[in-house]
Amino acid sequence: MIPAARALSWHLSGIANIVWLIGAAIMGTLAFVRTIPRSTMVNAGTVTASGGMLLLPCLMRPISPSTGGVELTGLMLELFGITLTQVARVYMGRSFGVLPANRGVVSKGPFSWVRHPIYFGWLILATGYAVSYPTPRNIIVVVMTLPFMVWRIEQEERHLREDPTYRGYESRVRYRLVPGLI
Repeated sequence: MIPAARALSWHLSGIANIVWLIGAAIMGTLAFVRTIPRSTMVNAGTVTASGGMLLLPCLMRPISPSTGGVELTGLMLELFGITLTQVARVYMGRSFGVLPANRGVVSKGPFSWVRHPIYFGWLILATGYAVSYPTPRNIIVVVMTLPFMVWRIEQEERHLREDPTYRGYESRVRYRLVPGLI
């Protein structure tokens, strides 16, 4: 790789890490000041789906980095994904939580494009990481995480559909995860 591209790659990686750390701080802060839920859905299924979705990605490893344009593409995907995730968390504000709960319906910002922009951002981030470090392990982890994510979305939406406000939001925002597709 040419030195300028290597420097850009390192710079993008550093930016992605900073955005991730800021997001982790936001998430931690919001966990302490979050809104008391109107209703919750806590059972073995929600804990399993949420846990699988959150813990499986921890198995990804930065081994065998890609190079050149593939590396830059992976890093750009990571940066876009982590930024989308963090922007969506900011829009959620005090409504953010790990397990399904109704803390009010958020419909502005990224939530006007898809109903689950945090999961969409995570999917882009994880795909970018797998492009940056294209090992069978990392690809398998992303693929294994998807069923847990879909299961978690189904649980959350089933719970939120009890709220007429959410049903109205669901009718306005057609896509769950990927705009124009899913």
